[in-house]
Amino acid sequence: MTRRAAVIVVALVAAALVGVGLLAIPGSPFEQRPTLGLDLQGGLEVTLQAVPPRNRELTKEDLDRSVSIMRDRVDKLGVAEPEIRTQGDDQISIQLPGVKDPAAAAAIIGKTAQLELFDLQQNLVAPSIDVRTRQPIATPKLYDLLAGQQSLAARGKPDTYYVFETKGKKLVRGPVNSKETALAKWDGKLPPGHKLFAVPPQTVVVRCGPDDAVCPGVSEAPPTKEYWYLFRYDPPAVPEMNGEDLDLGGTRQDFDTQTGEPIVLMDFTDKGAEKFEDITREVAQRGKLLFNTVGGGQGDHRNWLQNFAIVLDREIKSWPSVDFEEYPGGISGSNGAQISGLADIGEAKDLALVLQTGALPVEFRTLDQTAISATLGKDSLQEAKTAALVGLLAVALFLLILYRFLGVVAVIGLIVYAAILYAAILLFNVTLTLPGIAGLVLTLGVAADANIVIFERIKEEVRAGRSVRAAIQTGYTKGFATIVDANVVTMITALVLFAVATASVRGFALMLLVGTAISMLTAVVATRALLAVLAGLKLLDSPRLMGAAGGGIPRWLKLDYIGRRNTWFAISGAVVVIALGAIAIKGLNLGIDFQGGTQIAFETPKPVALEEVRSEAARIGEASAQIQGRGTATGGDSYQSFTVRTESLTTNEVQALQANLANSVQAEAFGVKNVSASFGRQIARGAILAIIVSLLLIVGYISLRFQWKFAVPVLVALAHDVLITVGIYALLGREVTTATVAAVLTVLGYSIYDTIIIFDRIRENIPLMKRAPFRVVGNVSLWETIPRSLATTFITLVPIASLWLFGGDTLKDFAFALLVGIGAGAYSSIFIAAPLLAIFKEREPEYARRRDDEHAVDVSVGGALLETPATSEAPVAAAKATPAPAPAAPVEAPVTASSSAARDRRRQRRSGRRPHGRAR
Repeated sequence: MTRRAAVIVVALVAAALVGVGLLAIPGSPFEQRPTLGLDLQGGLEVTLQAVPPRNRELTKEDLDRSVSIMRDRVDKLGVAEPEIRTQGDDQISIQLPGVKDPAAAAAIIGKTAQLELFDLQQNLVAPSIDVRTRQPIATPKLYDLLAGQQSLAARGKPDTYYVFETKGKKLVRGPVNSKETALAKWDGKLPPGHKLFAVPPQTVVVRCGPDDAVCPGVSEAPPTKEYWYLFRYDPPAVPEMNGEDLDLGGTRQDFDTQTGEPIVLMDFTDKGAEKFEDITREVAQRGKLLFNTVGGGQGDHRNWLQNFAIVLDREIKSWPSVDFEEYPGGISGSNGAQISGLADIGEAKDLALVLQTGALPVEFRTLDQTAISATLGKDSLQEAKTAALVGLLAVALFLLILYRFLGVVAVIGLIVYAAILYAAILLFNVTLTLPGIAGLVLTLGVAADANIVIFERIKEEVRAGRSVRAAIQTGYTKGFATIVDANVVTMITALVLFAVATASVRGFALMLLVGTAISMLTAVVATRALLAVLAGLKLLDSPRLMGAAGGGIPRWLKLDYIGRRNTWFAISGAVVVIALGAIAIKGLNLGIDFQGGTQIAFETPKPVALEEVRSEAARIGEASAQIQGRGTATGGDSYQSFTVRTESLTTNEVQALQANLANSVQAEAFGVKNVSASFGRQIARGAILAIIVSLLLIVGYISLRFQWKFAVPVLVALAHDVLITVGIYALLGREVTTATVAAVLTVLGYSIYDTIIIFDRIRENIPLMKRAPFRVVGNVSLWETIPRSLATTFITLVPIASLWLFGGDTLKDFAFALLVGIGAGAYSSIFIAAPLLAIFKEREPEYARRRDDEHAVDVSVGGALLETPATSEAPVAAAKATPAPAPAAPVEAPVTASSSAARDRRRQRRSGRRPHGRAR
């Protein structure tokens, strides 16, 4: 890069920084604020799975129509910037950041709005109806309702099943549409202490409970518990009407003009109006017949009025009666009808909203649901900011200490990188999530790594006697290929992770991908231009100021790494065996993401004992819940932050538990995650697929850029790192979550980073050291790159350590896996990958002939051999010593820096005329 071009680039960077300032400074006319995800501002995330009716396939039109309806409902809720999209072949993902009442929003979004009108007394079946008086009978326990129906269910082909615990008659599974699905949680076998009940064919279960104003056959109003009924179901005859008979345009929430109570007004289509009049006529006539026959025509005729039930999603919302004296011929549907008896105006508005937006074409079930309070989101944001700031300062301090003036340039480059990345987030309206911020913190290490690779090259050239300007030019030229190779594999894992991961982890993958791309731009262009502009300063002529003083590679690093490979393999083998044993014996502690269930996190204003929280969970039948305190314990087992994990709970059960905890221990800042077992299996399959695809792509890239013999050691080293990471999780019993999977996939990319730095140097040294055995080539390449590898590993671990120390629980889990995996990756790059490559290369005829010639000497890229004093025995010649051939004579005499530099340049000029990079 010429000085003129460098000045132009620096000017453009300065202008870009001014533009970023206008976007970020409060009060600026161009100010923009980042969009925060629901985990940073609170909100709701739901994954729904479509369940089409039997004998009908799910179509793309069904999903598209459902997305449109759900978007209409969300728009009416007033949620800013919702994200609703299809996912896979049968799922819909919904994210509603900032929603104030996540539970209510979830209930409205997922409603199928399956509106049905039943002739109540005509369609109730025993034991839900008194055969003589035709009065409804409510059953408080669903278990009791179905227990007496199993002989009838056995005569046909049921399509609805439930599973109960016999102790307490608690519902644990259902309704589901097959026996196999009902028992899938237990591998197809009904566990002891459980009952499997089927609903008789052409019959459906309908509920009525505390959400409704009054229930048939129940004297208390409103009811304080749930009641259950059996209805005849034989479409299209029964139910007599459904949502298709409604005119959605005339459906709205209103108030009764006489009582002032909230109601929902319904309008019918022309065909629906006729049906409504027919139903109410039959209801009126039957009431009159009962009054005259059973009642003898005496007493209050209202005691014999018959009803029709308005059922929404198999829940009785209203069951108005038809007065046969006022409407002997039924009620005309031309003027519509109204639903009364609603609990409050909120329920009336929600019901009208669902009816206005129409019925979903298929039923949906919730696979995954996460609700985060605004308070919890604010705390997570503050923790993430602290981790990012500390990570940035730690990286900057490390660069200043190690590289001095070059470190100052690197820190300026990091500031430019951070500013451009922030501008990209604002301009492209990227939603920032907690995993996304983790990705941003991690890319601080990526950006610093690129500078380290180049600066180490510059220091080598300065030690070789080049001028500062020439060293900068050569350092960037030689380091560019290494930076590209190392960052491409990181981007490969980020792309795979983005493609197959769940929505929460996609934020991390996106930030890692964008950050890595921008870090390459700033390292290769911005910092290079800045160095080129400053290269003319006289103070740069001082090697000490450049951090290039001293003898180069420390002597304690010059071990015979290749020759002692059996020792390294034995150490790694022992660790891998321990890891495999831990996985086989202890197993993995799979989190809610993989096993399914409900997890509720909350905080309390003052410390509360674990036993007190357990007792509150037991009050609603969750005595078996796993309850953990988080943070620092005070006074024994008292905490201010808790996690409650149970089997999957319904929305009502979650709300009941939250209410009990809020009343008893003043719980607040709730976060709720509900994952079905099937969705957990889907996440697990996606994680395994992501790891396999990442490995294949990385191996393919290495084979293309290097040689297939370089790819095999990479694959072995990656397997080594992943096994050790997973094994430590098993050994310590740490919970495995989707964040853990994201970390393991990131380890794949980062483990290969150091390996590529070493392999790239081996590739460069091969054509320069044409007479040396591969053992010498490998060892010399390791000597020259280990300081750089250690520096890049450390600079990557610094921001990760910041996440570990200052991040919240999610970030801590993520950081722990990265600390273990990247630490293992640094070891495997030096002690596994390079020695294993030597085994493959030494089998080649050319290197097999040189195997015993340990003293054959050539100059290397970094001149490591020339740094070895003549009076000391080179560590690489630890095996049998053979008389040194004539070409080695120059090494036996003291070598001056000027002569070695001159010979280095001559050999490099000659090697530049030959094909460079691949072994021949």
